[in-house]
Amino acid sequence: MAGKLTSSCPKLLRSIPMSPTLRFINRDLRLQSFRGRSLQNAQFQQCDLRGCDFFQADLQGAKFEDCRVGPQDTWAITLSLTGPFAGFLFHAVSSLIFAAMGTRPGDPAGVYVQILTTVLAIATLSAGLQTGPGPFVKVARITLGIAVAALMGFFYVGSWADNSAAFAIGGASVWGLLSGLLTWRWQTPAVDASLGMCGAVAAYGYAFWTWTTGSHLVTTGNWPSGLAWAAIAIAAMGITLRSLWHGGRALRRFSATSFRNANLTGCTFPHTDVTHCDLTNAIR
Repeated sequence: MAGKLTSSCPKLLRSIPMSPTLRFINRDLRLQSFRGRSLQNAQFQQCDLRGCDFFQADLQGAKFEDCRVGPQDTWAITLSLTGPFAGFLFHAVSSLIFAAMGTRPGDPAGVYVQILTTVLAIATLSAGLQTGPGPFVKVARITLGIAVAALMGFFYVGSWADNSAAFAIGGASVWGLLSGLLTWRWQTPAVDASLGMCGAVAAYGYAFWTWTTGSHLVTTGNWPSGLAWAAIAIAAMGITLRSLWHGGRALRRFSATSFRNANLTGCTFPHTDVTHCDLTNAIR
C-alpha cells in the first residue's frame, strides 16, 4: 500500500498547479526593465506598464489583467535621446555648408566640398531607403550611421585640430567606423529614432545645398541644370519629412511597452489592450 502511495506522489504533485512566481498588483512600473527576466506564470494586475521593457523575457503563462500599456510620454525622451545627436549634426552640417558656399572655383578646398556634397547625398539616399521596406534597409541604416558620424567627425575633430585636414579626415574615418559598428550591432528602436532624426537633418542640409545650387544656375540662365537641382532638392525635402516621421514612430516604439523577442506562450491579456505595444519577434 505504501509503495502505491509513493509511486503515485509524483503524479499527484504534477497535477497541482504551480503558484505564480511573482505578483504585481496596482504597481507603477513605468519605464522599468525586465529584460531577460524569468517571469513564468507572473501576474500583473492593474499595473501601469507604459514604457516597460520585457525584451527577451520568459513570460510563459503570465497574466496581464487590466494593465495600462503602450507608449509613455515621449517629449523628455525626444530631447534626451535624439536632441544632442541631431543638434550636433545640424551645427556640423550647417557650418560645413556655409563654409563650402564661400569656396571659389579652383580653390584647394574644392575637393573637400565635393566630398561633403557626396557624403550628404549618400546620407540622404540612405535616410530614404531605411524608412521603407525592402532588402536594403539594414545596409541603409549602417550606411546612414557611417555618413552622419563621418560628417560630425570631420567637422569637430578638424575644428579641434585648428582646421587640420589630416585630423579632420582621421576623425571622419574613426567616427564613421565606430558608428557603423554600433548601428550594425544595436538594431533597437532607440537607434532607429536617432538615425531617423539625424537622417532628417542630413537630408535637409542636402536639400538646402541643392536648392541653392539650382537657384544660382537658374539666375545665371542655365535653366535645365537649375531645374534638375531644384527637383533633387524637392525630393530631399520629401526624405526629410519621411525621416522625421520614421524617427517619431521609432520613438513611440522605444517609449512603448516592449515585448520584443519575449516568450509569450500561454500569456493572457484580459482587459489589457496590447495594440500599441512592440511585439516584434515575440513568441506567441
